Amino acid sequence: MNKRTAIILIAIVLLAALLRLIRIEEVPPGVNRDEASIGFTALSLLTTGRDEYGRHLPISFESFGDWKLPLYIYTAVPFVATLGPTELAIRLPSAAAGIATVALTFFLILELLGSAPLGLLAAFALAVSPWHLHLSRVESESNIAVLFVTTALLLFFKSLKKNARAWFLPASAVLFALTYFTYHGNHVTTTLLLTGLVFIYRKSIPKGTPRIIAIILFLLLTAFILAKTFGQADRTKIAGISIFGDPAVIHEKIELPRNLSPDPSSLFVRLRYNRATYAVQALTTNYLKSFSPEFLFFKGGGNHAHNIEGIGNFYLIEGLFLILGVAALIAKRKERYAQFLLWWLAIAPAAASITKDAPHSNRMFAIFPLPAILVALGAVSIFAFLRTKGTSALRAGIIILCTLYVMSIANYLYLYHVQFPKNETHHWGYAYKRLAPYLTGPYADKKVIMSHPERSPYIFLLLYMNYDPATYQTEALRYPPTDDAFVHVAGFNRFSFREIDWKKDLTNDSVIVDFYQNVPPQYRPLIRETIIAPNGTPALAIISL
Repeated sequence: MNKRTAIILIAIVLLAALLRLIRIEEVPPGVNRDEASIGFTALSLLTTGRDEYGRHLPISFESFGDWKLPLYIYTAVPFVATLGPTELAIRLPSAAAGIATVALTFFLILELLGSAPLGLLAAFALAVSPWHLHLSRVESESNIAVLFVTTALLLFFKSLKKNARAWFLPASAVLFALTYFTYHGNHVTTTLLLTGLVFIYRKSIPKGTPRIIAIILFLLLTAFILAKTFGQADRTKIAGISIFGDPAVIHEKIELPRNLSPDPSSLFVRLRYNRATYAVQALTTNYLKSFSPEFLFFKGGGNHAHNIEGIGNFYLIEGLFLILGVAALIAKRKERYAQFLLWWLAIAPAAASITKDAPHSNRMFAIFPLPAILVALGAVSIFAFLRTKGTSALRAGIIILCTLYVMSIANYLYLYHVQFPKNETHHWGYAYKRLAPYLTGPYADKKVIMSHPERSPYIFLLLYMNYDPATYQTEALRYPPTDDAFVHVAGFNRFSFREIDWKKDLTNDSVIVDFYQNVPPQYRPLIRETIIAPNGTPALAIISL
């Protein structure tokens, strides 16, 4: 790598760092539910060595019944120890992973395709990617997994060279295995990715001791984590989010049409309406939705923790680059690198497709950094075409495309830093953060009754009140698991989370906290404090006699 390339790469990495770190404590506006859980769990491990359930140094964390994997939580512990249970401490591991992935993508392209200009284009595309940007600015286990996969691939391709260092392949295997400790979706995508990688490069993988060590390390690590999670944890997780996880959908799609048929017991009806045919239909629909323009360019997924309003996962201008990038790989399909990248693209939606809320931006995030590579390949194809039309056409094309790209980036940054923290605070912990000082100050001696336990208000209060984890472990009361296996907290200490009985719950020694719009009109004169969102709308209300 020459000096000019090194300077450009450093500039791109600095840009990536700036975009991922600036105002990270303020935008997104407060933590989301998973961030609050990971922050408080890290604090609990730091101070007591136990999770919120009182389990000593667990490998699988029950949390809300979604059974979080251990790597991000334990990684967050030293950050929480240094910075406290803050947004910065919770998000910094993900931001660091995102920044590192930008740099490593350059080296991956250099190793795989031997092109520094292509590597710089891919690194830049990743640095400014709205999808990658957002999930680098929040706690994202999938983002840590992307870093591991990118590094593992880099080491894998290095190991294929003559006179490669013996540790490259075992280190690659360890990093692939660590994705199983990081994010549940990688139990699917890493397995499929590795299957294709090993098959395509089977004749080139080093034989002898490095291969044996790599296999042993990978099997030992994955066997360890699967032994800890493949039982109750994974079964509960799958039961809650799979395409069969919603009984109402099963009734609507299978039981109801079967019962409405003229002969519900006939062979034809039973073959037409059953779990197998529903699974094929749902999986196919979910898979195709993951490549839909709506998901990719206009809206993104339905989870507000993973997308912002007004934009999809890619800039619209990138659509052309992505299509041409895929076309470039198809044209080179006899090359092993093209076969592998096409395989990666094909299996990217797999983890999301088996879940009931697909397409899902977080569960499909394992596609990275492939989209940046496709954008770079597409850009090179466009420049090559324009070059055949003459210098003037090339210059004009570059100016037009760069202008459109810069305008897209500027629009996204405006939406992200201006509109998003102003208009979407109801999806984040903004209001709870401003509520906490009231509950630990003027109302510290009052019982607190809050509605909507399914939204897990308890975890926001634990984090923002900096509640003692050891005390909470002895106080927590929980509801039985829901049909989709989630666990909601009923209360702790002076806090209760349940449906509000306005006539009985308003007493001299208690306060009610509810969403402002849910407060009955006759009780609004009793509102003592109102948490106002940045857009001026009332969010939470404190009601007392």
